[in-house]
Amino acid sequence: MRKFALAATALFALAGQATAADLPSQKEEPILAPAPNDWHFEATINGWAPSLLVNTGFANRPSVSGNYGFFKLLDHLYGNVPVSFVAHNDNFITGLDLYWVRLGVNAHVDVLPAGPFGGVNPSLTLGETILTGFGGVRLPFGSPDFNLYAILGGRFFNLNEAIGLGVPAFGYGLNTKVTKDWADPIVGLVMRNRFDDKWFADGEMDIGGVGGSATWQFFGALGYNWTPSIASTVGFRALYAYDQQYNDLGGSFRIHQSLLGPQATITYKF
Repeated sequence: MRKFALAATALFALAGQATAADLPSQKEEPILAPAPNDWHFEATINGWAPSLLVNTGFANRPSVSGNYGFFKLLDHLYGNVPVSFVAHNDNFITGLDLYWVRLGVNAHVDVLPAGPFGGVNPSLTLGETILTGFGGVRLPFGSPDFNLYAILGGRFFNLNEAIGLGVPAFGYGLNTKVTKDWADPIVGLVMRNRFDDKWFADGEMDIGGVGGSATWQFFGALGYNWTPSIASTVGFRALYAYDQQYNDLGGSFRIHQSLLGPQATITYKF
C-alpha cells in the first residue's frame, strides 16, 4: 500500500509538470511608446517692401490712380503689421498670414492761376487688412527633401478708404469715406525644398475669386537655417486684388490693386 501511494504521488507530479509545459507562457503586455509628434510650427515676421499700384473709387466719384514705389510709400506709412504662422508635417500643412497697412497720400494739382491757392488738393487715405488662411495635403511625388502641397483656403479683405478733394481758393472741400469687406476662395500650391541642413527654398502661388472679385499671390525665396530654431529668407512677393460692388443708386465701389516687391523674413521654429 505504501509503495502504491508513493507511485501515485509521483504519477500526479509528472502529470502536473506535463500540463504546465503545455500551457502558454504568461508574458507582460508590451508598453506602447507614444507616437512621435512630427508637426513643426513656424512663426514669421515678413519684412515685405512692396510698391503699390492702385486704381480705386466709389459711389459716382471718379477713380483715383497711383503708382508708388516702396520708398515713396515710407513717407506716407502710418502703420504696418506683416506676420504669418504655419504648421506642417510630411503629409499636411496649414497656415495663416496677416498683412495690415495704413497709408495716407496727398497731392497738389495746379490749375490756372498757378500757386498754392490756384489748384486742387486731392488726397487718398487707405487702410487695408488682408488675412489669408489655408490648409493642404502633400502631393504623392518628389523626395523626402522636396514637399509640394496642394492648398485650399480663403483670402479676406477689409478696406477703409477716404478720398478728399479740396479747392483752397474757394475754401471748398469734399471728403467721402467707405469701408468694404469681401472674401475670395483660393486654390494653389506650397513648395518646400531642403538642399541640406542649412539651405532651403520656399515658394507659394495661389489664385481665386468669385463674382466681381479676384485675387492671386506669388512668393518665392531662398532661406538659411542659422540655428535649429531660427531661419531667415530673402525673396520676392506679389499680391493682386480686384473687387467691384454695385449699389442701388447706380454707383459702385471698385479697386484694382497690386502689391509687389522684395521680402525678407525671420522665422522662429518650434
